[in-house]
Amino acid sequence: MDEQFPRELTSVERELLLWILPEDRPGYQQYRMFIENSSVVAKGRRGEGNYIIADPKVKADNDSPLPQIFAHGSIIAQTGELSVSIRERLEDQIEFEIAGLHGEVSPVEFKEIRRWTFSTWLPALSCPKCGASVREVAMSSERGQQLELAICTTDRMLWLYDARTGVNHPIPLTNYYNELMLHKNIRDPKIALDSKRLFTDLEHFSDTDLILALKTYNQLRMKVELDGNIVVPVKQAGIIERLRRAFRPGSSER
Repeated sequence: MDEQFPRELTSVERELLLWILPEDRPGYQQYRMFIENSSVVAKGRRGEGNYIIADPKVKADNDSPLPQIFAHGSIIAQTGELSVSIRERLEDQIEFEIAGLHGEVSPVEFKEIRRWTFSTWLPALSCPKCGASVREVAMSSERGQQLELAICTTDRMLWLYDARTGVNHPIPLTNYYNELMLHKNIRDPKIALDSKRLFTDLEHFSDTDLILALKTYNQLRMKVELDGNIVVPVKQAGIIERLRRAFRPGSSER
């Protein structure tokens, strides 16, 4: 039977969407208010569980490029895993998806074992999905806005925490890795086109490398509205190089 639109969100849809938009984080408030005051107006383009919410008078846009993920979480149930995602706002509509990932799990009724979401992560915490430690790269804007890039090599995920809003922005791997390769001037296709190497070779990338890639990525595909440019730390000379310079003939460092 075909669904009739517009319709109200089901109680399960509403609970899960608001769950990945924590009430205590100011950056999620506008999305929470939008969801509370909107209706489901159409199906999305990605199949079962993918819908568009908006004012009932709005005509759904399924032709524009698909917005990036804004918030994401997952429910681990007895019979499978349920993925919950909300995409970035596209003018007067927001798209969400609640769908089974593994096994057979119904978004209507399920027996939950546990749940996790990136949205509640804070610096110094472990990966919300697997519990492993993550690589954290702290950075700031020229006016003191604090950011933290987190990279989990176990689950091969990365996200950016904005301390001002409390939002954790999922970062698409391929686009970010492309900027990292451009910064490093790595052109070997076996390396430059293999984005998984961000995780396998992570120890070979300095904090400065990762910050520069994030700075360029955010300029091209803005994830975070910045209060001034990201400050890139000046690379400090290693101790051996400093000693070599200090004991050079005529050096003023001695």
